[in-house]
Amino acid sequence: MAVEGSRSVLIVGAGAIGSLVGARLALARRPVILVGRPEPMRAIREQGLTLERPGHRPRTVRVLQAVSDWAELDAERLAGVGLAVLTTKAHDTEAAARELTAHLPSEVPLLVLQNGVGGVGRARGVVGSRPLLAGAITLLAVRPRPATVRGLNRHGGLGLAAVTASTEVLVGIASLFADSGFSTQVHADYRAMAWSKLLLNMLGNAVPAIVNLPPERVFSDLALCRLEITAFREALAVMRAQGLPPVALPGYPVPVYAWLLEHLPMAILHRVLPRLLAAGRAGKQPSLQIDLDAGRPHSEVEGLNGAVMQAGLELGVPVPANALIYRTLSAIVQGRIPRLAYAANPHSLLAPLR
Repeated sequence: MAVEGSRSVLIVGAGAIGSLVGARLALARRPVILVGRPEPMRAIREQGLTLERPGHRPRTVRVLQAVSDWAELDAERLAGVGLAVLTTKAHDTEAAARELTAHLPSEVPLLVLQNGVGGVGRARGVVGSRPLLAGAITLLAVRPRPATVRGLNRHGGLGLAAVTASTEVLVGIASLFADSGFSTQVHADYRAMAWSKLLLNMLGNAVPAIVNLPPERVFSDLALCRLEITAFREALAVMRAQGLPPVALPGYPVPVYAWLLEHLPMAILHRVLPRLLAAGRAGKQPSLQIDLDAGRPHSEVEGLNGAVMQAGLELGVPVPANALIYRTLSAIVQGRIPRLAYAANPHSLLAPLR
C-alpha cells in the first residue's frame, strides 16, 4: 500500500534531519507537516523552509503546517496524515510515541528514524498495533538558521526495514521516498540495519566529545585511535554474538569498512582514518560533541557506546572500551566530571584500561 499523494507526511522532532527529510518531500510536492521546537517552526511558518544542498541552488518550500504543539493541529489535518516519521532524540521517543498514539488513527504507519539502538524498542512498547518501521539515514544535515536546513553530502540516503509493518506497507513507504528523490534501500532485518548504522555513528563521535578534539586529531593520535578501533571491534563482536552481520547502507559499504577496521594494523589505520573521516563528515562536528557543548541534559551515547556496553553485558562479550567511553561521557553530561577534564591531557582517559 503506497502512501497516496494526497496524504500528508507528519514529521515529529523536526530538527536538522527531520527538516531535511521534510524539505525534500515538500520539494517533491508531498504534503508535509512538521512538529518541532517553537523558534524554527515559527520561522518556517513565516518564511517557508529553505533547503540548501551541494550541487543545487537553494530552494524554499512551503509545508502544510509547522507547529511546536500538537494542540495546534486540527482534526482535519490529522485525518489526512498517511505516514508519521519520528526523528526526535532517542530519550524523547516514548513521549513522542504517546502523542502519536493519542492523535493519529492506529492504521497510520510510524517510521522511527533515529541514530543508535533502542529507540524502536521504546516506540514499540507504546504504539500497540500501529504498523512500525525502522529507518537509518546516511544523509548529513545542519540547520544554520531557524528556517534553513543544509544538506552536507551527496551520496547518502535512507535504509528502511519493517518491525511490525507488513511487506506491503514497507514497499509502499520505500516507494514514497524513492519517488521523492531519496536513494532508498529495503533491509530484511531492522536490527542488522540499526547496528550497522551504529558502527558508522560511533566512529569519531564520543571520544572527540570527551577530549574536546576534532575527530581527525583523535585518530592522528595512536593511543586514542587504538581506543576508537577497539570500541569498534567490540561492537562487531557484539553483533556477531547476536547473529547480525554488517549490511551496506546508502552510500556507505559498511561490511567493507568493518572488515578493514577489524583486520588492518593499527599503525595503518591511524594514518588513513583522519583523512577519511574528515571527508566523510563534510565539516560537520560530531553529534555528541554538539550536544555536550550545548549543555543538553541527555546524550545519544546511550544508544551508541551504551548500547554496545549493555548488549555485551547481556551476551557475555567483553566490551571494556565501550564501557569506559559510555561511562565517562555520561558522567560529563551529568556534571560529575568537568566538561574539559580531559582536554589538557587526553591520554588520562585511557588510565582505567591500563
